Amino acid sequence: MEQLTAEVMAVRWSGDDFAVLAAVTDDGEEVTLTGPLAHVHEGERLEAGGSWREHPKHGRQFLVERVRAAAPSSEEALIGYLASVKHVGPSGAAWLLERHGAGVLEAIDRDPGGRLGEVPGIGARKLPEAVTSWERRGGERAVRLFLDEHGVPAAAASRLIRAMGIGPTHLIERLRTDPYSATEIGGIGFATADALARALGVPADDPARLDAGIVHALRAAEDDGHCYLPRPELEDRARRLLGADVADRIGLLGAAGRLVLDGGRIVEPAVDGLERTLARRVTELLDGQPLLTVPEECPDELTGEQWEAVRQACRHRLSILTGGPGTGKSWTMRALVDAVGRTGASVRLCAPTGKAARRLGEATGHEAGTIHRLLEWSGEDGGFTRDETDPITGADLLVVDEASMLSLRLAHALFRAVGPRTHVLLVGDADQLPPVGAGRVLDDLLDSGEVPAVRLTEIFRQARRSLIIRAAHAINHGERPPVQPADDDAVRDFFLVGRDHPGELFAEAVSLAASRLPAHYELDAARDVQVLSPMHRGPVGIEALNTELRARLNPEGAPVGSTPLRVGDRVVQSVNDHERELMNGETGVLVDYDRTRSRATLATDDGRRITLPPEGLRTIRLAYCMSIHKAQGSSAPAVVVVLDSSHHVMLTRNLLYTAVTRAERVCVVVCRPAALDTALRVVQGHARYTRLAELVRT
Repeated sequence: MEQLTAEVMAVRWSGDDFAVLAAVTDDGEEVTLTGPLAHVHEGERLEAGGSWREHPKHGRQFLVERVRAAAPSSEEALIGYLASVKHVGPSGAAWLLERHGAGVLEAIDRDPGGRLGEVPGIGARKLPEAVTSWERRGGERAVRLFLDEHGVPAAAASRLIRAMGIGPTHLIERLRTDPYSATEIGGIGFATADALARALGVPADDPARLDAGIVHALRAAEDDGHCYLPRPELEDRARRLLGADVADRIGLLGAAGRLVLDGGRIVEPAVDGLERTLARRVTELLDGQPLLTVPEECPDELTGEQWEAVRQACRHRLSILTGGPGTGKSWTMRALVDAVGRTGASVRLCAPTGKAARRLGEATGHEAGTIHRLLEWSGEDGGFTRDETDPITGADLLVVDEASMLSLRLAHALFRAVGPRTHVLLVGDADQLPPVGAGRVLDDLLDSGEVPAVRLTEIFRQARRSLIIRAAHAINHGERPPVQPADDDAVRDFFLVGRDHPGELFAEAVSLAASRLPAHYELDAARDVQVLSPMHRGPVGIEALNTELRARLNPEGAPVGSTPLRVGDRVVQSVNDHERELMNGETGVLVDYDRTRSRATLATDDGRRITLPPEGLRTIRLAYCMSIHKAQGSSAPAVVVVLDSSHHVMLTRNLLYTAVTRAERVCVVVCRPAALDTALRVVQGHARYTRLAELVRT
């Protein structure tokens, strides 16, 4: 980590924690500092640690990882610091400096109310806010100094200060006495808290350290999709993390209520509650009295199994419709919506993502929305407003499409909000990848054997014409996908391109996405073509492909503030942003940037236009190429799938099947033959530890 000392000359951009500063080093060099610097003001002197990088638009920048602000000493620095205090401003800062000289900060510290109360314009009404602002700034400086001295990176320090929600004195004391409480903060890992604890002298075998490591290992398993861990696996994970045996501590944590010991399974208490509550809501629906009229006459256009799915959704409060592409799930949903609507009952349709909801609406001819919009997020409360006390309205029947994407947490929130008269139909393809997040709700409900389910198997004649459909079903059976039409009326919309070297794979994928497919199918390369790769790093990973595709497709896009993004970029949201109803995995194009207001406009693929402030841009990523997991619930007219042998740890049949079924008009798989063979051979990368099926059965 390189070090530099510099004085801040100007704040070019600031939002949330991130800021871009213009500064001058002790050697007189003008530099640009970027990083978690939103707390820094003009005139401050910084001691920063970090690394240099070359920004494609803004040139050389110093990316700050550690920062310590020296006490302001120059006249400019003191005025800048004082002016940042609420109600003081530049004129009040100059007045304070003239009155108290170089010792102005110490003078205010001795009597904040007295000294700030003397400033012209700060009367009795404004004084309390000015004093609070002064104390907060000084307290934050003390906290940052404490954390910096004990090795906590600047970004982590910002999250701690913002999230702890307590005064600086209490925060420092809490971190001194219980440094592992920092792991309760999102984005603060065990390693950061452990480094702080060890710097404070906490020994490696301290019980608090062992307990925090065990809890962290279990919570980290949720990121891998697990709802619990078998005790031996938790012991192994914790042992590797801590370098110590933890078997005795697990029992003690269970006795203290910090873990749930369910036989040989160890469950985090919050997850235990979610899984049990969801199972109870499922059982209540299964036991509930059906309220919809069961239609009698089967339309000519439906098969027997499709009509059974329609009748089943009316006979039971909870049911499932599953099946692969081309088996008529959408047609069945349309018939169900029409049949229920003719009886005067109300229907609501939803899906996990905006794009999936839009496709659902087009397929059924009925308005559809996202699950998150249906549950009505409240920014003030930080949660959904719809629950058992205020359930979803206007829904005698609730149809949930793309149900394979339901994680435990989302399913729990949804089922809590199902009203006492509502029937629920879950529709999804059980052979796709499991959801992002813990659980495998659709699979578990099918495995329970308790939820009435219809699996559509017949591929319709029109669908059989598509090589995409035939390829998907072949992949699902572990067979090499066909690339030649079987008859004259077949649609050749699937292609398999073999290459033997990563460089050749890379060049072929870029050429297809940037020029050949858009030209042949008359598509917009940025909006209509989606490249998918299993992994982020490597010569044919997501990062390398995004860099090259952006260079080809949007080389002159105007910069979006001081972010790496440009107007015209294809992007994806990387986390759930409930406030803007922009969910993890949703895609679109940045179509405008207002420099004056520091606001970007995102045109989403489901037809919305969303204004993003600086803090909203921090979770936006390039999406010319995306991970296959991130593409779940989405689709594109043209899809290019890249598979290399270096991706072997990710290659599974489910992964390839999900990737191919994202394509609407054409799909090209560019691969090493050995990588394709690996994907076809491995059914699923790893099992998920869940209890929902068992809990529903019991």
